[in-house]
Amino acid sequence: MTAVPAWLTRVQSDSMAPGLRDGQLVPTIRPRRKHRFRRGAIVAVDSREVRQRIVKRIIGLPGDHLRLDGNQVWANGYLLDEPYASPATHRATFEVPAGHYVLLGDNRDASNDSRSWRHPYVARQEIVGVLVRFLPRYARS
Repeated sequence: MTAVPAWLTRVQSDSMAPGLRDGQLVPTIRPRRKHRFRRGAIVAVDSREVRQRIVKRIIGLPGDHLRLDGNQVWANGYLLDEPYASPATHRATFEVPAGHYVLLGDNRDASNDSRSWRHPYVARQEIVGVLVRFLPRYARS
């Protein structure tokens, strides 16, 4: 069995605050070729749009119809539960093409993401890593 390549990704903005802060290092693993990304996953992307590695959350999956209405995001007619997202004012709709994703920052109105990009859909090949978050251990008494 081969080891999964892993590294630390440096978050380079406050677009994922408060969960991830500017300058924070987060363990990241390379997804396997057939990895199925889930809605809500936090990923590292070598973005052609902004020409650097960025960290964002997957909100739209291939084939999704998304509707953003201020604080609410609807995927295929279902309201997403997003306790991590800050209040937002943006309104938009997306029809996510096959092999592509829509990415948003958690700090919605302070994030440069799919909502403002010229090419809002991120190709599967641009996703280079999945960030791994560890839950804190409970204190023992």
